Parts: sequence; C-alpha cells; structure tokens
Amino acid sequence: MQLINGDAFELIKEIPDGGVDAVIVDPPYNFNYQQQNDMQRQFERVSKSGLIIVFCPPENQWQIFPKSDQYLFWVKPISTKNTSKNYARFVEMIQVFGRNEWDASRHWSQYTNVFTDLVESKLHPYQKPLSLMTRLVLNHTKEGDVVLDAFMGSASTGVACLQNGRDFIGIEQDYKIFELAKERLNKVYEKQEKFG
Repeated sequence: MQLINGDAFELIKEIPDGGVDAVIVDPPYNFNYQQQNDMQRQFERVSKSGLIIVFCPPENQWQIFPKSDQYLFWVKPISTKNTSKNYARFVEMIQVFGRNEWDASRHWSQYTNVFTDLVESKLHPYQKPLSLMTRLVLNHTKEGDVVLDAFMGSASTGVACLQNGRDFIGIEQDYKIFELAKERLNKVYEKQEKFG
C-alpha cells in the first residue's frame, strides 16, 4: 500500500509506465475537457492492462476517444438536497475503458450495470459505497493486482483492495481528507494483521 498526499496531476507522472494493473477513480466532476484528456492519457500510460474505471456525472461524462467500452450506473440514495431550484441528480455514471480480469465465477447479480449500493458511513462528502467499490475490484482485478486511485478521497477503493488481496496506490490532495483516509486504511490493515 502506498498513500501520497499531493496533486494527482503532478504525482501520477512519477508512476512508471505500466506501473499498476488497473485504475479505479472518482475524479472531481468539474474537470474541463483538457483536464479529463490529460488525466486519461496518464491513466492509459500507467495501467498495464488498459483497465480504467471512472466515475462521472451524466452531464459531464469523461469525453475521451475512444469512448468507454462499458457504461455502468450508480443510483444514489435519494435526498432532497439541492432540489429547491433544479431536479436533483441521483445517478452517477461509471465509465469502463479496456479490460483486465473478469471474474465470471461470481453470482450473476454482481454483473448488472445498475447499482443501488448505499454509503455506510460518511467520512467524505463524495464517498462511494464500500460494497460498490468491492464489486468493481472483485469483478475487474485479481489477487495481487495493484490498483491506483488518483483521487482517493475517503479510500473506499483502498479498503476494498486491502480486504480482497489487492495492492493499492492512493493519491489525495486535501491533507485533512488524506489523514482520515490513511487512518481508515491503517485500521483495516491492522485488523488483517491481527486476524491474519
């Protein structure tokens, strides 16, 4: 496990070509086309398998060519937040570029392209459900793979990796969030060592 506090646009350049097996990432949703394109090129460079999974809002999809190989959808828990002047967005897209592993041994229900997982605890305003991140990790990677999340946030992807025998590289710019994520991952690691 490697955790890095800093700017993903700069730090990802330090990861060697083909240095990870997969990229699973939830980048900031306000990226413009140039930022998306620059980051996608870095993801393609570092992912030896070519697998890149990117969360995005439907109104600001990852507009990269070639287009995604698969489109998945997370139907988020309903709330009344921000609905006084507009419709609320309760769906996020998950764009899948390329392939790595595909674990076809799991129950068919793990392969639908619409997910309704709930966030269990809130450490970060844009936290993803651990159950959803675990599903993506198990469906697309194998034990021993190295997974990169360049916008780590609360480290749900990292927890899913640690709990399922994958290695993890996480980058987070916000120092306070980075420290919370590091603490969360250390608890998972210590628990595994204790019950090993």
